[in-house]
Amino acid sequence: MLLWLLILLFIFLLWIAKQVAKPKNYPPGPRWYPFFGCNNIILSRIPQYGSQWKVISEMAKEYSTDVLGLKMGQENVVVVFGEKNIRQVSCDKEFDARPDSFTLRLRCLGQRKGITFVDGPLWREHRMFTMKNLRNQGLGKLSMDSDIHNALNNVLSYIEKSNGNPINIKAIISMNVMNIYWKYIADDQKLLNFINLLNERTKVSTMAGGWLNQWPWLRFLAPEWSGYAPIKRMNAQMTEIINDSIKRHLDKDGMGTDFMYSFLEEMHNQTPTYTVDQLRGICLDFLIAGAQTVGNTFGFIILSAIRNRDIQDKVHNEIVNNLCDVLPSWDDSRRLIYTSAFVAEVQRFYTLAPFSGPRRVLTDVQIGKYTVPKGTTVLVSLGDLHSDSRHWDEPSKFNPGRFIDSNGTFNISAPWHPFGIGRRKCPGQPLAKAALFIILVGILQKYRIESYNGVLPSDEPIIGLLSEPRPFDARFIKRV
Repeated sequence: MLLWLLILLFIFLLWIAKQVAKPKNYPPGPRWYPFFGCNNIILSRIPQYGSQWKVISEMAKEYSTDVLGLKMGQENVVVVFGEKNIRQVSCDKEFDARPDSFTLRLRCLGQRKGITFVDGPLWREHRMFTMKNLRNQGLGKLSMDSDIHNALNNVLSYIEKSNGNPINIKAIISMNVMNIYWKYIADDQKLLNFINLLNERTKVSTMAGGWLNQWPWLRFLAPEWSGYAPIKRMNAQMTEIINDSIKRHLDKDGMGTDFMYSFLEEMHNQTPTYTVDQLRGICLDFLIAGAQTVGNTFGFIILSAIRNRDIQDKVHNEIVNNLCDVLPSWDDSRRLIYTSAFVAEVQRFYTLAPFSGPRRVLTDVQIGKYTVPKGTTVLVSLGDLHSDSRHWDEPSKFNPGRFIDSNGTFNISAPWHPFGIGRRKCPGQPLAKAALFIILVGILQKYRIESYNGVLPSDEPIIGLLSEPRPFDARFIKRV
């Protein structure tokens, strides 16, 4: 009996040793603990720094490295900093894959579908189909302006009804930009519910997946605490909304021209990978892009306009001097230099995705002087890149002028990647850029934006999977 106990103890000690041992030439980072890896260290520091991203950023400084080696539970995770490393991870084919983790499948309604978090032939085929279809619908073309003008008119109507009373326009912006993707009615209650669901789900998630990703069995012991139960409830409601849209498309006679009709036509032709589950996944990718990315960014635009009154006035003067009350178009961004610089500075100052989408290494690779083993999850810290003093003068200062060169032209002279880079950059970038610009110009043509009760809203964002402003109301005062 004693012999068996000694053998079991020996096996357990070997397992412990393996748990805390780092791979050969692994990047520097904190020590690893059995079961937890460095999760316990990271979580213990979040109250001090406010977010997982800031904790990891401080760790990189602590270890004086641009390649930080971590272990989250049972998963090896490497975080890269600096333009050279970020470009390598974003552009080299060895990093094209996505992690196949429990929480990422949960994010995709329980399956590995869509285009954002899949890889291999499925990703290549459906990204190409999606981009081609979006271009055919007018994405990146002049016809896109007409859809954005409709969204702008809805937003202006909403502001007009406020009569100068404090409001939060983030939700109405999100609904109307999503309406461009989906051609939904802007005040559809289901659409508003969808946006609220996405925002709530983002708050219970982290890019590295948290405890639930490392130990999925926690969903059985603590479904609420682990985040599994609320995410499942949200998934069920989002699935119902998407299914309703699919049903309405199927019930209509004939075929339309939007993305869903094009996809259903491929399903009708029995193309193998074109399934209802895959359509749901792509729908979710679209809705997240339309609702959260543009909505959150515009929230930061309003926040920055309030907190920097002199800059808001300068943007308004440029608009008046060049457009007067003419309806703005995306082409106007070429002559509204300071306005374009203002939007770019908002995207730098408040990086929407401090960690861009996680990658999975397909083979052992070198990043700098370190070896990253096959299967490792790699995170890219865009938040640190956009606040790196090696590239940006006084990065903690909000200054649109940094995007204007000595000739007075708009110029991006430092690493700036709010939509990512490489083959996995945001496919909705053309629409997002145009929507942000046109809606901002349209609002400032008619209104001055002020804080409520003269109290400036906090410039400290809430950082989860995405960054978002802390809730605040603004007053829109009609210009005369």
